[in-house]
Amino acid sequence: MTFKPLLMLPGLSLVCLLSACAGPMPKADPSEAFIGLEQPGSADLLAQRIDGRQVNDGRYFEVKPGAHRLDMTLISGADGNSLDLSCTGHLSYSEFKAGEHYQVNASSEGLKAGVSLMDSHGNQLAQSRGFRCS
Repeated sequence: MTFKPLLMLPGLSLVCLLSACAGPMPKADPSEAFIGLEQPGSADLLAQRIDGRQVNDGRYFEVKPGAHRLDMTLISGADGNSLDLSCTGHLSYSEFKAGEHYQVNASSEGLKAGVSLMDSHGNQLAQSRGFRCS
């Protein structure tokens, strides 16, 4: 029995996840808050879970008004070399409003990574406590 095909699974999973970025962004639901993700330079910031539930598209979150926890993955140096870092973390905010557009901005420097939540006027509303990188 050969295990070679099993070694390809992590790479194929990443390709499938990133292929979601190829399609157009959906129209925002006015009864929910729309949260877009902004990646720095050669990094990819991907939505993972809202309040523990898996999301369908890694490019954004849509949430009902109120408090939510957003889980994300930041892949730094996403150019295929062995120095790529995968960082996971979350951001919590208690005052999401229906019809509002928010932006999650990622930042990474060396082994430190994090995100901040901005409203549509560019005001910072929340910041993560740091992501775990490996």
